[in-house]
Amino acid sequence: MMNRIAILLVLAAAGCKIKNNASLVITKVVAGTAVTTGAGGGAACTFNPGDVETDFLGYNPTENTGTLGVVVQNAILPSTNVNPALRTDAETFLAHQAVIDYEIVGQGAVGGERIVPVDGAVPTGGTAPVIVPLLPAGAVPATVAPGSIIRTTFHIEGKLVDGSSVHTSEREYLWVVCASTGCAGNVCL
Repeated sequence: MMNRIAILLVLAAAGCKIKNNASLVITKVVAGTAVTTGAGGGAACTFNPGDVETDFLGYNPTENTGTLGVVVQNAILPSTNVNPALRTDAETFLAHQAVIDYEIVGQGAVGGERIVPVDGAVPTGGTAPVIVPLLPAGAVPATVAPGSIIRTTFHIEGKLVDGSSVHTSEREYLWVVCASTGCAGNVCL
């Protein structure tokens, strides 16, 4: 019986685009941590899927792009169980874009839908962050009043190693607009 279910899942993934895939779930959103790299002292950001999720973050349109680590869990059954002779795992999720809608709470939709490039790979049976700039330049008007709340609703699209197009579950994240220097509180945004 398990083999039949696994075969059906593999066939579903192989020939079509699977929307709102219950096997690719956004479990949380984490802020980055700045780390110093190399002797030159350059800075980089790391996104740890084990970090605690924050409910919302500050956003200063002149200082950041709202970049976060979107933690995706890949629960797609490995095809190695279906065809042990080939022993290939074709279910690694390779993220390539996020589809994002914007709303200023109390005012309605703003800026329309945006598609932004992302980076990340989530192995079969694993969890990993996908780096997503949720608020790229021009996504919302720079004139949004401080104290306003921006709701971003998004999902991540990509392919499995076998070439199937899939995307994650949908997720919302809130931002509080601020105007003073450093108000976002995180250099990795």
